[in-house]
Amino acid sequence: MLLAGKVALSLVGTAVAGVGLICSEGFVDVNVQTRGADPHHIHIAAPALVVPAALHFAPKRDLARSCHELKEWLPTVRVALDELRRVNDMAFVEVKQEGQHVLVKKQGGSIVVDVEDENDTVHISTPISTIQSSIEQIAAASSADQTQ
Repeated sequence: MLLAGKVALSLVGTAVAGVGLICSEGFVDVNVQTRGADPHHIHIAAPALVVPAALHFAPKRDLARSCHELKEWLPTVRVALDELRRVNDMAFVEVKQEGQHVLVKKQGGSIVVDVEDENDTVHISTPISTIQSSIEQIAAASSADQTQ
């Protein structure tokens, strides 16, 4: 009985550690609501670690081909993302018109895009670290393709 308890505790501890690792980078949150004759509501909150992990399965040649211009802008992108992580929360773009509102901001460690009009509401939030990791993987794929 004591052995079974130790095994169960080990399994639970491993599961908790695994969930903690998966969630450590935060979450990508996508929330879309449409109104009108055929309303829909889609809400997806996925661990941010999924995005760079999914890039590992993308064909490197296709990644390199689709972003051949990244190499020129990579130093600028790296500096911009590093600075975004350091600065306080702020709004980058805010547009208000009658019946429409668009807001792009840095909130905590994430970039947040909120769009609202008469028919739709869209909210997207992505951790800056996930964006940075994904850009680095794409750049590495581009570099690896050029050496082959």
